[in-house]
Amino acid sequence: MKFVKRILFFFSLFLLYIIIKEAFTLYQFTHDVHPVLGIATLIAIAVFIIIFIMMPVFQIIRIPRNYAPVKSIKKVPGLIEHRMRNFRNSPYLRQIHFDLDAVPIDEEGYIQVIKAIKPEAERIRKKYVTQLFYSTSIAQNGFLDAILILSSSVNLVKDFFILYHGRVSNKDLLAIARRVYYSMAIGGSEGVEYATEEIFSKLTAGGIKSIPFASKILGSIADGFVNAALLNRISFITENYCKRLCIDSERDLYPSFGSVLSSTKIITSDLIEKLISELKVLTRDKTSKIVLMTVNPVGYLIGSAMGRMAATSEKMTSQQRAVVRESAAIAQNPFGFAVTKIGEIFKKKQV
Repeated sequence: MKFVKRILFFFSLFLLYIIIKEAFTLYQFTHDVHPVLGIATLIAIAVFIIIFIMMPVFQIIRIPRNYAPVKSIKKVPGLIEHRMRNFRNSPYLRQIHFDLDAVPIDEEGYIQVIKAIKPEAERIRKKYVTQLFYSTSIAQNGFLDAILILSSSVNLVKDFFILYHGRVSNKDLLAIARRVYYSMAIGGSEGVEYATEEIFSKLTAGGIKSIPFASKILGSIADGFVNAALLNRISFITENYCKRLCIDSERDLYPSFGSVLSSTKIITSDLIEKLISELKVLTRDKTSKIVLMTVNPVGYLIGSAMGRMAATSEKMTSQQRAVVRESAAIAQNPFGFAVTKIGEIFKKKQV
């Protein structure tokens, strides 16, 4: 096992080298367009890292520690008592008006609390997994994928710790951090063949071969799916640290790869179905939309699918629809969206 871990570690270093190389390529590309644009790219990346990675990490460190799952059944009552005491200060349980006084401080009562928390845990998981799916599908750059995976992982872990009102110990936090590191380094290398085959079997039936950018679209969707699966695995590991009571070994905290893929398919199924529908429409579309497809085929496709979801899904609230529509506009035409927002700012100032 140690030998395998060493191989994985050295392999991850090689992948990090590729990520750094792609970061340099991204900078070189923007710098060649204009030196100021190259500097602006570096500043934008630095600001993103500070706001969406460093600040959440600092927030995680400040969260009070909670007891990790124990390996002795005799210690379970003490662990339950400690966690139930922490749950009394849980913002989410207060928000849903959950009466902890009506719940016994034993395993049965603990299970009731976990069941009450589960819907919010699923919402958090779906939110970050879906976001990473479409954002890394559009990014198409190893460095940007790594940054997005790292940011999504850190913020997802933080939200789970806040939900369960307590983070793991520093030792366990490092264990989760290692999984985040490997997910960031490995990126789209794990399971791509499975994801490509799974999606391709559906898309070919819809006439994808007649679309000019079929291979690029398919590869982008597969990359996004795999990155989403890696993040989904981190979500299950983090949640198991927070809710499991007794384990035989740390391996009990890690889900099987098959179960992670199945869960990721369920989470992304709505968007993938809409992607397939949009692809079928594009096979018949001869309008000026092909211009946007030429410049940003994956972004246009995902934006169209998200827009259709916002219009037809019965599961969304009005606020969620607005967020999805705005995300769709960003995905389809980021430059146009930025220009529109800047114009709105100037109009407000004039008024």
